[in-house]
Amino acid sequence: MHVEQYHTTDTQDIPDDPWFMSASLRKSGLGKLLNGSGVVAGLLSCLLPLIVGIGSGWGFGRTAAYTALAILFLVLTGVYLLSADAADWLSRRISAYLLTVGIILTGLQSISGDPTIQPIGFTVPFVIALLCLSPRRAIFTGLFYLGLAILGLWLSGLRTPSVFLLPTTIYGAIMFFMYAIIRIALEQDSARRTAARLAAQNARLAREAQLSATLAERNRIARELHDTIAQGLTALTMQLEAVQRGFDHDPERARARLVRAHELARATLADVRRSVWTLAAPIAENEALDPLLAEQVCQFSGRSGVFAEYVHSGSRLVLPSEQAIQVLRILQEALQNVEKHARAANVHVRSHADETGMTMSIIDDGIGFDPTLRAGDTQRSGFGLMSMNERARLAGGEIHVTSAPGQGTTVLLRMPAAHVKPTETNTVSMVSKAGR
Repeated sequence: MHVEQYHTTDTQDIPDDPWFMSASLRKSGLGKLLNGSGVVAGLLSCLLPLIVGIGSGWGFGRTAAYTALAILFLVLTGVYLLSADAADWLSRRISAYLLTVGIILTGLQSISGDPTIQPIGFTVPFVIALLCLSPRRAIFTGLFYLGLAILGLWLSGLRTPSVFLLPTTIYGAIMFFMYAIIRIALEQDSARRTAARLAAQNARLAREAQLSATLAERNRIARELHDTIAQGLTALTMQLEAVQRGFDHDPERARARLVRAHELARATLADVRRSVWTLAAPIAENEALDPLLAEQVCQFSGRSGVFAEYVHSGSRLVLPSEQAIQVLRILQEALQNVEKHARAANVHVRSHADETGMTMSIIDDGIGFDPTLRAGDTQRSGFGLMSMNERARLAGGEIHVTSAPGQGTTVLLRMPAAHVKPTETNTVSMVSKAGR
């Protein structure tokens, strides 16, 4: 039936309330069935008593009065059930509509005096009340209509208690039946709407997850490019600039730097190839990470000429491949920052692993910086520190940077035991030194 929430025309504002008929239900097969059954019930409740009355000898005045009220009732009922626009308008005035229809039905009941068929007419506005009002108000409306039906019989001259028993029983049974049917229909409609909302929400979440995965993959590729191509080309550029500055007054050293630049170009190319490979095939599972960290320290010292030392203590450093890649890239980024900005003479890299987790520190004796400055206020900040922090987050750890002007810089990575794979309990120590 074309009904809405009481005092509103948009049931989508109350999608979780099963007691109000939604627009989707009105347009569904069940809604059309309810509309059609209401029209049929109204016609039967008016036409059958009229036919019986004419056959029993009603006069012209009684027939005319009954016909006028019947037409008025059928018009109001038909307009409400068959016209969505009229239903919207009447729904905002539902109390007046239900009262008007009840008075008309009382008049029909008093004229016909039919205790069996005529009370069926009251079920039509009662169903509308069930769909428009809260359960309590709808039940009150139904009891009110039952009282009007009895009043109509009393006005017709039928005033014995036995006469009232039949319409009360019939009307009460129909009320209960319609109450159950409408309740089931509305609850099913509410469940369908809820399922539709959940499906739409799941689709939205799936799209957001896909977008998030795409952005995460783009960020991962950006970090890989920054930590391989960008770092390698930056170091190569620094070597070539040094060659250009010293070629005239120190050609031997310039030639040595050209050799180093050539080696650095080869190393960068190899690193790019490894990076491309790791994008598809990360570090092997159960591969010890400390030898790879030592190799990075040696490569840094070889290209920069800075004395670098790597020391590992505790258990073998074995991480899941995803975390291992992030730790390796954090070290690369920290060493690249030292090479580009620190003007350091010595770098000490230390890692430790035990049952509580792992730590890695990169300590230089360079010029340092003020870590409280904003990202754009210092060369040491920017994408490099952002990349390290993001990689630490992805690895399940956290980065702490300690520095001050003239006092060097310490980058400390901590990862809890939940992200460190169990290894043998024996203690190992690895020391690797390079440079000078």
